[in-house]
Amino acid sequence: MSLRALLEARCATAPDAIAVEPAGRPGEGTTWTALREQARSVAAALVRDGVAPGERVVLVARNDPSYFPILFGAGLAGAVLTPLNRRLATDELVAMIDDSGATTVLVDEDAAAALSDVLGDRRVVVLGRTYADWVGPAVDPERAVAPEDVAFQLYTSGTTGRPKGAMFANGTNLAVLTGEIAEAWGFRDGDVSLVAMPLFHMGGLAWALAGMARGARAVVVGDFVPAEVLDAIEAHGVTTAFCVPTMLAALCAVPGVDSRPLGLRQMIYSGSPIGEDALKRAMVALRCDFVQIYGLTEATGAFAQLSAQEHREGGPALASAGRPYPWTELRVVDPETGHDVPAGAIGEIRTRSVQNMVGYWRRPEETAAALTPEGWLCTGDLGRLDDAGRIHLVDRAKDRIVTGGENVYPAEVERVLAQHPDVAEVAVIGVPDERWGEAVKAVVVPAAGSTPDPAEIVAFARGRLAGFQSPKSVDVVEALPRTATGKVIKPTLREPYWRGHDRRIH
Repeated sequence: MSLRALLEARCATAPDAIAVEPAGRPGEGTTWTALREQARSVAAALVRDGVAPGERVVLVARNDPSYFPILFGAGLAGAVLTPLNRRLATDELVAMIDDSGATTVLVDEDAAAALSDVLGDRRVVVLGRTYADWVGPAVDPERAVAPEDVAFQLYTSGTTGRPKGAMFANGTNLAVLTGEIAEAWGFRDGDVSLVAMPLFHMGGLAWALAGMARGARAVVVGDFVPAEVLDAIEAHGVTTAFCVPTMLAALCAVPGVDSRPLGLRQMIYSGSPIGEDALKRAMVALRCDFVQIYGLTEATGAFAQLSAQEHREGGPALASAGRPYPWTELRVVDPETGHDVPAGAIGEIRTRSVQNMVGYWRRPEETAAALTPEGWLCTGDLGRLDDAGRIHLVDRAKDRIVTGGENVYPAEVERVLAQHPDVAEVAVIGVPDERWGEAVKAVVVPAAGSTPDPAEIVAFARGRLAGFQSPKSVDVVEALPRTATGKVIKPTLREPYWRGHDRRIH
């Protein structure tokens, strides 16, 4: 498998089918044949400009159908598309561009305003402005790629440190993504797939490619505006979609959502914990099958799944992240020793399969820390396996709070506090405490029309949790800091409380 192979296969199978179209503009889609011509023009320009095989090509832009000619064009040229989050600060973007070694940077108008004067002698192509003059004639450069060659490179979100470029190869990552994973996600020929996740993130790119490989038409959402997304689902006849819980909550908050003729067949969700009540509300509002996936960027997005049937049945299974895919191996280990923990005990989740990343670009030491010599990917997630083989996540290992010698896993506390009627969102962190080392603090966002009382929330928690697990204090904020994919950035939350203290938690 390669991007070239995927493109050629779809052109041979359904040349006049719509491959991709912009959300809100039905009838303005691009056929597979036209997409191949556009990709050849991009490839010709890259080769003309001296971009070598394996060289990184950076894209900084909002979600747009123009992403796909650039992705496939880089593949035809043997180059490696490296999309970046346009919402990052300029110095962060420049650091990643420097790290990638790219000599060609494609940007949209917003990114051009921030980056054009700070990229030195790199070639900067502005989408919608200089792009049309930059592309070459639609001539395939016919550069061959090998299974071990990198197909694309994605930078990790940086919630636990500086972003790293995770590399994904043709013959392993791309092959399993467009094969086994696409089948597990339930794509059908003729599906209409909502691509609402950012395409610089694995959630967006993996979802789009898996669907396209199975013949799904990709409807690309630029900016996620809930009411407009619901309009697009109706107008385009979207049958399958992928969202993170914050997006689900936003869709379900649109007035009248539960009476709209949406026509969804299934909703895939992942990315952060979701309360059982919130999940049930979404299932009622959207009236379709729900499937949860669990994974991380470095594992090509997902290596475990909770089926639609288990969602319909409800019960304890809804508290889990599902079972590993049949082609993946999984262990639960003591993160300090690497030894397996007893059955049912909490440890770090590790996985091994062909879908694990190749490694981090130019980071051999960090690659070695993430991938053991035996090929096990250290996820950094703490969890356990139940008797049915389902994964129950406890928390990120780095987010664990140690208070008075007791381990507190924030996700467990957050699940309880999320049930409070005055709480819309909550994040739990450890803060300095002279007596206990760390104390549990809850940071909450009020529910609409509510004014949370910190003392009452503490009392609510104490009635449902052990004393050492209950928050000692509660702060009320307007919003929680999040990555573009909806994950709470806990280092940002912790920073003000740990400033000036010797011990820092990252």
